[in-house]
Amino acid sequence: MPKKNTSSSKQSSQKAAAAVPLIDNSLVIQRRLFWILSIAAFLLFAPTIGHGFVLDDLAVIENNKFVQEGFGGIPDLFSTFYWKGFWDANAGLYRPLSMVMFAIEWAISPNNPALHHFVNVLLYALTIGLLFKLLLKLLPGYSVWVSFAVTLIFMAHPSHTEVVANIKSRDEILCFLFFLLTFLSLLKVRSGKPMDLVKPALLFLACLLSKEAGIMYLPIFGLYFWMMKKETAFSAFRKLVPLIVIAGVWLILHQLVIHSDPTPPIQYTYHDNSLVACENGSRYATGISILGRYLLETVAPFNLSYDYSYNQLPCLSFTSPPVIATLAAVVLLGLVILKTRKSKPEIGFGILFFLISIALVTNIFSLIGTTYANRLIYAPSLGIILSIVLVLFTLFKAEQASKWQSGAVLTSLVVGILFAVQTIQRNKVWESNTTLFTADLENSPNSARVQFNYGVVIMNAAGEGSSANRNQLQLAASSFKKAISIDSLDLNSFTNLGVVEYRLNQFDQSVLYTQKAIALNPKDTSLYGNLGDAYFALKDYRKTVNTLKRVTKWKNATSGHHKRYGISLFNLKRYEEAIAAFKKGLQKYPNDTEMASNLGNTYGAAAKYTEAGQTFEGIYNKDTLNTNALRLMIISYEQAGNREKVAQYGPRLK
Repeated sequence: MPKKNTSSSKQSSQKAAAAVPLIDNSLVIQRRLFWILSIAAFLLFAPTIGHGFVLDDLAVIENNKFVQEGFGGIPDLFSTFYWKGFWDANAGLYRPLSMVMFAIEWAISPNNPALHHFVNVLLYALTIGLLFKLLLKLLPGYSVWVSFAVTLIFMAHPSHTEVVANIKSRDEILCFLFFLLTFLSLLKVRSGKPMDLVKPALLFLACLLSKEAGIMYLPIFGLYFWMMKKETAFSAFRKLVPLIVIAGVWLILHQLVIHSDPTPPIQYTYHDNSLVACENGSRYATGISILGRYLLETVAPFNLSYDYSYNQLPCLSFTSPPVIATLAAVVLLGLVILKTRKSKPEIGFGILFFLISIALVTNIFSLIGTTYANRLIYAPSLGIILSIVLVLFTLFKAEQASKWQSGAVLTSLVVGILFAVQTIQRNKVWESNTTLFTADLENSPNSARVQFNYGVVIMNAAGEGSSANRNQLQLAASSFKKAISIDSLDLNSFTNLGVVEYRLNQFDQSVLYTQKAIALNPKDTSLYGNLGDAYFALKDYRKTVNTLKRVTKWKNATSGHHKRYGISLFNLKRYEEAIAAFKKGLQKYPNDTEMASNLGNTYGAAAKYTEAGQTFEGIYNKDTLNTNALRLMIISYEQAGNREKVAQYGPRLK
């Protein structure tokens, strides 16, 4: 008996000893995969560190007065709505966390986009590592390679370029980062330890302070405990009570900040969200089609664009093929959830994760500030990727595969590599506004904003004056005209088209388009200045006078406006008015030699030779090399009979 026990004991010890390396091996693999994924994420997006400020980076960083105050602006960032440091566009948003980070980074290195980009890339790499860790805990019955495959495909997804490359989208990264940390913290909560819930509650608050959409993670947390952990609904709810309380505190704070500002909330127009232009029934149908588009982009991220505004995604009816296809897809997903709810609830959880987290941005339930955006599937895409990978591993019977050489892993690697190649190309597009606006013209040709932005890029590249590139100006004009054909009320395109036609010496067309811009915005003083300039180029001096008369009364009138107004009066032989016009211009621009010369010439035309001589004398005394002023001064004094002045300055003319 003792021998048998001893033998049995030795065998058990040998088995235990043999089991240890397997566990250690698994941990080593997990650790290695964690670093491989995190480093790969950083390297994939590292090229964006050299990019500049793009799109809304202007509003949240480059020209944001609170951010530019550095540490001193932090109190204002916590106490005001999202856009307050740039403009009074109270969109009902309160996202102080990313703004505070921008302010700190600005204090460290002002006006340095590289630092902001570096932090974005670093945070993204951190989320990838944390996501891998979370998936390992959420999928304990599956191979480590399942979590690796999901994380890899998510990490390389091309749609996430907008989140990383556009600094402004730090709010997306932070919200998802704190969601992951909250989830990991919730999983560590011990039964009967209420204090364990303090940490996840605070982490969830950070998520909400990053972006409002974080509120949709609440039902996802509960869904996990109920659906995957098989807890009762009451038990799942009890775990979420601290998070619900903190969400209530956040909501009160959010509303206090938004409504304490005297600026009323903005009303979205179809320029912000094209669904505003849809009729009620059509609005819901179009929202459903947008859900389908997000679903499609998750699995096939092609033809990505920075903008999908009016009228890239037109209003649809419930009989439109995209709407029918989306409804069919939702029904199919529902059937998959029912089919797998017992055998593989993780698949259904992934589908519901997508549907819940994407719900607020589909415009089905309420209109948001944009029609559609690649960045908005950042977190939701995780759900569909999770479900597809789980189905893939199930088909290959590789749920518990211990090695990477399985069909499921290899297929995932191929998808990850293909996505990464596309992401690398997409990263290049986000280098600057110029590269972005040029590249995405092909992907969103029916967006008036995309056409307008491209026209601006070409117009600025063409330059002004005699050296302007006419071919580029004509290309810019074509783009502005396309924008107008899409949106007949596109004020900015009418305005810029008037400028381009002016530079092309098509002054009649410049007048036409500028008049249409004025009809859309009669309070814009700059438009009247442009119109007056076009009339002046046409030598229609009466219309020039009538237009520029009002312009010269405004503080933003340029010296050119004053001069052209005065010259037009001169050509109409209204000399006294011209004299008054030039004098007024010189009060604002006292060093404008050309305007002073115009005043002298007008005095001469009005037979006020002494005043003319004094005017030219003043010009000459400021610049004794101005022989033309000297000559006109002498002529004027001769006409005035001032021999003393002629004798004084006459010899200098020689």
